[in-house]
Amino acid sequence: MTDYRAQQQEMWDEWAPHYNAEHQDRAPGPAADFLASVADGGPVLELAVGTGRIALAVADRGIKVVGLDTSPAMLEELHRNRGDRAVETRVGDMAELDTAGQQFGLIYVGFSGFFFLMTQARQQACLTRVAQTLAPGGRFVIEATVPRAPGLLAGRQQLAIRDLADTHLALSGHTHDPIGQIIRFQEIRFDQSGTRLLPVTLRYVHLSELDLLAAVAGLTLTARYADWHRTPLTAASTQHISVYTHAGDPE
Repeated sequence: MTDYRAQQQEMWDEWAPHYNAEHQDRAPGPAADFLASVADGGPVLELAVGTGRIALAVADRGIKVVGLDTSPAMLEELHRNRGDRAVETRVGDMAELDTAGQQFGLIYVGFSGFFFLMTQARQQACLTRVAQTLAPGGRFVIEATVPRAPGLLAGRQQLAIRDLADTHLALSGHTHDPIGQIIRFQEIRFDQSGTRLLPVTLRYVHLSELDLLAAVAGLTLTARYADWHRTPLTAASTQHISVYTHAGDPE
């Protein structure tokens, strides 16, 4: 039996020292503003919190954050930058989410973190645990790539130059299994110190599939946007922000 949690921990432990530098172009402010506006004062729970880019920004807005991640190394990076912010972390698998009875008015997962659950069964398990962990009237917010977005699913394999200079070369490659909905990425950097490989593997979810999985878990879609600024979603959108509540709960 595949140990998906161990696979994810190993992958993100490798990423931990490099993650913030690789994603410094993604400012967390808009996400933090949106999440703080629907947090009802907190505390809130972030799944796949990683190095805390979003969590720390949410905490800067006066909201206490509990962050869950499979990678101790990623959480070490978070604590290195936490300062006195109200962010608590836990090592764990979001498919086996267990908060010992504590409920949250807001649970969220950003940057396609939900896709790191590598099977539909694990994605379903996560949503079921989320529904059980939401307080009455609580919200679950997911940010993810729209799978049909141009470029993401172009061809079964692709290699692109990300950066080129006299001192280094950065490449990004991926392979795509459309049957399993699996994409394997490799971020490759060559420089004077040698070669660095940073892998990522994910199982993407189409919007209709996500809504069905959520409904089975007892969650109802109440809003969907193209970005954190609440821009309406269109056929050209490359990402989505989806907001769910318990079925029957007020929006």
